[in-house]
Amino acid sequence: MVKISDIKQEDIINSAILVFSQKGFEQASMEGISKQAGVSKRTLYKYYPNKESLFEVIVDKLLCRFDEHTTPKFEPSVPIVDQLTELTLKQLCYINTEDFQVTARMVMGECIRSQNASKMLMSKFGAIEDSYGLHNWIRQGIEANYLEVDNISLTVEQYIGSIKAVVFWPQLLAHQTPPSCDEVKIAVEQAVKGFVATYAVN
Repeated sequence: MVKISDIKQEDIINSAILVFSQKGFEQASMEGISKQAGVSKRTLYKYYPNKESLFEVIVDKLLCRFDEHTTPKFEPSVPIVDQLTELTLKQLCYINTEDFQVTARMVMGECIRSQNASKMLMSKFGAIEDSYGLHNWIRQGIEANYLEVDNISLTVEQYIGSIKAVVFWPQLLAHQTPPSCDEVKIAVEQAVKGFVATYAVN
């Protein structure tokens, strides 16, 4: 059962995204966020002591990290193409939602305007040891002698970057309609082909 407190926090976060998007982080106020969320300032401060704490939660929402206990495992008996395609589609399930696009635009805009916001975002990225669940999967593939990768972090960045170049950045920067599930799947399949051609052990 969903708790009322969870619903309130979700309303507050969504309202903060809207207010930050409309006014910018510096001009936004906790009072304005509380009004948008339909909660008292007392309730707002109960969960979030300031704008910075709210922005940090929004960044966490943007990163869409998966539960640490669901780390994917490399399966030698399953074709690499099938494993990587399924894993990537699961990990990027959020990328074609309007909610994600709105949040991403707001966070990126604040990072351009504010050095502190940018530092916080980059520290969040740096703290993700298993970004997209791919690091451990690749490491296991190397240990099983099915993959040959010299720099795992760089490989993951290039792999995910090749997908986002098609179904993230154009939509984010040009305010295009979020990509369809089919468009995301096609971009993933093409990236997987390139990954396997480059790193799979023959």
